[in-house]
Order: sequence, then C-alpha cells, then structure tokens
Amino acid sequence: MAKPDTDEKDADRDEADEPEAETGSDEGDERASAEEGADESSSEKAADGDDGESKSLARASDDEEAAEDDEEQAAAQLGIQRYVLAAFFAAGIIGAYILGKFVHGVWAWAANKEWFHTSLPALAAVSDEDKSNFGTALGAVIALIVVVRTYRKASVRAWADEVANELTKVKWPTRKEVSSSTVVVIAASAVATLYLALLDRLWSFVTDLFYGTGS
Repeated sequence: MAKPDTDEKDADRDEADEPEAETGSDEGDERASAEEGADESSSEKAADGDDGESKSLARASDDEEAAEDDEEQAAAQLGIQRYVLAAFFAAGIIGAYILGKFVHGVWAWAANKEWFHTSLPALAAVSDEDKSNFGTALGAVIALIVVVRTYRKASVRAWADEVANELTKVKWPTRKEVSSSTVVVIAASAVATLYLALLDRLWSFVTDLFYGTGS
C-alpha cells in the first residue's frame, strides 16, 4: 500500500514543476517582447527625427516658394503698368540731366555778360561748381513737374499702355540663344577678317609683280 502514496507524491511534484517551467518561459517571452518594443521605439524615434528634418526642409522650401509667388503676384498685379512707370521714370532722369546741363550752360554764358553782372550780381558771383549743382536741382524739379503732368494726361496714358502692351507680346531670346548667336557672330567676323587680310596680301603681291619693277 506504500507504493500508491509514493506515486501520488511524484505526480504532485511533477504538477508543481510544470507551472514553474511555464512561468520561466513566460518571463523569457516577456523579456524578448520588451527588447523588441525597445528596438521598435528607438527605430520610431529615429524615423521621427528624420521626418522632423525633412519637414523643416520642406517648410523652408515652401516659405521660399511662397515669397517668390508673392513677388510674382505683385509684379503681375501691376501688369503692363510697370513698363509704363519704368519708362516715365527713365524719361524723368534723362530730362533732369539734360535740363540741368542746359540751365548750367545758360547760367555760365550769362555770367560772362556785363548786363548780368549789373542786373544780378549775386547770381553772377556764384562759383561754377555751385552753378552745376543748382542747375541739376532746378532741372530735376522741372523734369518732375513735366513728367507728372504728362503722366496724368489720358491720351498719353492710353498711348503708353498700348505701346507697353505690344512690347509684352515680343518674344525675347533666351540666354542660350544669345550665347549661341554671339559665338556665331564672333566666328563669322574672325573668318571674314582673315579672308580680307589674305585677299589684301594677295592683291598687294600681284600689284608688286606688275608695277613694282617698273617704278
């Protein structure tokens, strides 16, 4: 009757050992899963860092594109008026320069006359450098008044708008086309120069053969 008791005890021991083995395997699985989670979190952090850098670069490029778009929109809002305004501005500068030189020339010419010294001695006593400065300033004022009054005329504005509109239809050559054309012109000019030089030397040699000995 003692054998069954020992068998029961051995069975109980085996049952007690089985949970421990299962517990050990569960702990190993948990550790492995924890390590995998740590690896995944590190890879996710690295990916997040790369995404952050790419997003910052994308934002910078977007900001630059937005600034360029704003400039293009501002230029597009002006339309052909920017050409008209640029033309009037250039005309004002040229007119101010010409009028300034004209005023300075007339003032210098009048300063050498006796009646100018008698009538306006203060203006006649002004130095030549000051005459140039005052003449430029006076020419600039006159040119500004003329340009503004001309710009306000409806007929002149309509004509300037038509001219600017026609200029916008002109197709300007690209940089590559200009470079190619320049190279072609330089090469053709060099060939023509060499040809004319050789031709001149040839005719000079022929002329010397016919007329050089008899002279």
